[in-house]
Amino acid sequence: MRMVLSSVLGLILSVTGASAQAQKGGGEPILIGQSAGLSGGQSAYSADVRKGLEAYFSHVNKNGGINGRPIKLLVEDDAGKKANVLTNTKKLVESDRVLALIGYTSGAGVEESLDYLDKIKVPMLSPMTGNMGIRASMHRNLFHTRAGYDAEMKKVIGNMATMGLRSFGLVYLDDVGPGNAKAMHEALKLHNLSALIETPVNRNALDFNDAIDKLHKANPAVVVFITNSVPLVKIIQGLRAKGYGGQFVTSSFAGIKVIEELKDKAPGLILSEVLPNPNRTQFKLVKEHQQLLKEYAPEATPNYTTLEAHVSAKVLVEGLRRAGSNLTPEKLVDALEDIRKLDLGGYEINFSPKSRDGSAYVNTGVVSLDGALRF
Repeated sequence: MRMVLSSVLGLILSVTGASAQAQKGGGEPILIGQSAGLSGGQSAYSADVRKGLEAYFSHVNKNGGINGRPIKLLVEDDAGKKANVLTNTKKLVESDRVLALIGYTSGAGVEESLDYLDKIKVPMLSPMTGNMGIRASMHRNLFHTRAGYDAEMKKVIGNMATMGLRSFGLVYLDDVGPGNAKAMHEALKLHNLSALIETPVNRNALDFNDAIDKLHKANPAVVVFITNSVPLVKIIQGLRAKGYGGQFVTSSFAGIKVIEELKDKAPGLILSEVLPNPNRTQFKLVKEHQQLLKEYAPEATPNYTTLEAHVSAKVLVEGLRRAGSNLTPEKLVDALEDIRKLDLGGYEINFSPKSRDGSAYVNTGVVSLDGALRF
């Protein structure tokens, strides 16, 4: 009798322990890969992306994971160099055997990796960019959860043209394909305008004097950027030092921290944003993000970048849950593709077999004299 009771008790404890482990997400980890510029000119931006992703994944894991399996984010540093992105992607897929990729911070790197991504058939979700080179045609395994630079440029250039401004200077990165510049030119053409001057720049450079001199000489009424923060800050500071009095406009790529970096040169800067204001807690999405960041990354300040990463992680988790217990990359692609009108709390995601552009949300704000972004 004692042996029977002991066996029954052992079985109960075993089942209870397994159940508790499942509730805590103690099964085999679901490996998700990320390549990000943790060093180089995009280090602060990339750090925010990682914090936003990991905060949401930590929340999911604390609440049982995905069918008892925790999500584990594997991150490789690409230093903002596109060749490194492809190398990292191959490592994550072939050596680490990740189920999916998420939150890449280099649009140029994703563009460089497209052929490989098409072949391996591992889904990539939410590259943190509106890069048009990766949106020119649909790639079955590539899902976007933010608007592209084409939508941003139509909005900001359209606003400037409506105000009567007619001469534009364009600044974009030299390590991407023609898609971003094309989006800028096409936005101008909608108003029967053409660029007065355009200058490609290196995202990791430290000296932008050549671009500053060219822009100052041409003296456009508006200078529009699709760049990371370093060239934008240096060029604005350089032009203001030379007495340039025109308007500066940037895509969301530069990130909200350019306001801090520009300091007294920030007022008047117009920024395009592709997510709700991260301080407006009337949005359920924003309130949830602030709570999770406070709990899992208390050193971080909620901003557009961390919120975008939160959205990315949330959509991935939705796809994982829909894909069922026997997860495969193909099942995840099918599950994501089937997402329609997914309300994340004031921000909607829509995919389909014919579209991977999950959102068209674009808003613009201007930096006030006190350094706040006003909409």
